[in-house]
Amino acid sequence: MKPLSAGSEIDSWCTKCRLYLGHRVVAMVAGAPKRVVCLTCGSEHNYRAAPADARAGVTVRSRSGGTASPKSTTTSARSQSRARAEQERYESWASRTLGRTVEAFSRYSMDRTFRAGELILHPKFGEGYVEQVLEGGKVNVMFRDGPRVLAHRSG
Repeated sequence: MKPLSAGSEIDSWCTKCRLYLGHRVVAMVAGAPKRVVCLTCGSEHNYRAAPADARAGVTVRSRSGGTASPKSTTTSARSQSRARAEQERYESWASRTLGRTVEAFSRYSMDRTFRAGELILHPKFGEGYVEQVLEGGKVNVMFRDGPRVLAHRSG
């Protein structure tokens, strides 16, 4: 097995994706990973190892010898529900934007008026679609990394 070094790939908890995913090691301290970059979303954060029980697939037991508390079971179910909702959100975004030509997208500008369902190409957030036109000259736009509220000329 190759020793771990900066540039190596490792699994870590992603603080943005909220999942254990592949990361690239950016910084090492005393032979251990310190900073990593998520290979999915690109965010950089401190390395967070998976708990031993998650890596081994072992049931969590309390010190008294019983099984996991209802609170941890609820938390696990909640995180699975969040992960499912995030997957559905991503699939919705992907079905509306991926595979479309650049000409199908309107370049984002605060000076333009947008309508629901319109495809937008934002210089920072990338490809998205208008989910909802809000009051006060704002639109809710769904991008790959999640929804954003942007300003537009209401008209």
